[in-house]
Amino acid sequence: MLQIKGLTVCFKHEELFNGLNLHVKKGEIVCIKGRSGSGKTTLLRAVMGFVPIKEGSIIVDDTLLTAQTAEAIRKKIAWMPQELAFPVEWVSDMVRIPFGLKANRGAEFSQKKLLENFAQLELEEDLLAKRVCEISGGQRQRIMLAVSGMLNKKLIIVDEPTAALDNVSSYNVLNFMHRLLNNGTSILTVSHDPCFFEGSTRVFSL
Repeated sequence: MLQIKGLTVCFKHEELFNGLNLHVKKGEIVCIKGRSGSGKTTLLRAVMGFVPIKEGSIIVDDTLLTAQTAEAIRKKIAWMPQELAFPVEWVSDMVRIPFGLKANRGAEFSQKKLLENFAQLELEEDLLAKRVCEISGGQRQRIMLAVSGMLNKKLIIVDEPTAALDNVSSYNVLNFMHRLLNNGTSILTVSHDPCFFEGSTRVFSL
């Protein structure tokens, strides 16, 4: 699903990593770990085509990432950054935002399916009636993970999915992700959570 070969990425003339090789097969969770500043989030952004590559290649679902193919590749990916900011007031509007994006044109919003995903992540249905400013960062992340599971993407990229969560919520997130794998989805994530390492197919150290 994802092949990274000989990747070199620089930030302000400093190499974050050099000659990096990484692959994610269909139906795998691959978790990236490493010290702060090692380039974990930058690597995720590079796969999305948001960061220029000095050397090497990134291939997503047999498509080589280039300036010309970046948009098509993003249509195959659900991207969840760690910091989620939304230009809407209500959670009920927030969950619909991804379905209005050109990259997700083929996906249909279903409140029934959303609430099924909420239940798996132990999210209360009444969160939909709250303002975005009234819910925690961990709730926002889990809500958008529930939405990501509805987008029918081949690859989900998530930055620190359990950073703001307790152990029970982290366990629910892992279980939910494993259910997505059963549908043929692959997941690439960054985490500092040892429990998340144990639940991943493979752990990659930067």
